[in-house]
Amino acid sequence: MIWLIIAILITAADQTVKYIVSSLSEVGDTLFSVGGLFSITHVHNTGAAFSIMSGKMSVLSIISVAFCVGVIVYWIRKKPTHPLLCTAVTMMFAGAFSNAIDRIFRGYVEDCVRTLFIDFPVFNIADISITVGAALLVVYFIFFDKEDKNGKNNAETV
Repeated sequence: MIWLIIAILITAADQTVKYIVSSLSEVGDTLFSVGGLFSITHVHNTGAAFSIMSGKMSVLSIISVAFCVGVIVYWIRKKPTHPLLCTAVTMMFAGAFSNAIDRIFRGYVEDCVRTLFIDFPVFNIADISITVGAALLVVYFIFFDKEDKNGKNNAETV
């Protein structure tokens, strides 16, 4: 239940920030900057990360929804319990779900965080959630997932 609450909070935070930015500015406007670190700049992205597949909202919407459905099925069938795995899956789900909302209901993804210290595409809270979740998943698989194909702990079979 806690993981559902966390997913709802991440989605709500992302959608709230997107709503505020789109309400207070026009596309291309910068609302404010924080030193040389980042600015809040209103951008529409009709693609995926780094504007890959730009203009293919239908395909990207289907991929986002399929991913979310896959995560729900995984969660119900496998019932993961490891906190790091649960956190990773929850973060990736919430980010994909929030960006899917944009793709389906807006026809684009609202992005607003622009880094000023490096030239990097503008992103949003959902993108951060997906990226951090994916990084945590890698950490989980490297350090904590010690099950082999037979379901035995690798430490016991050595």
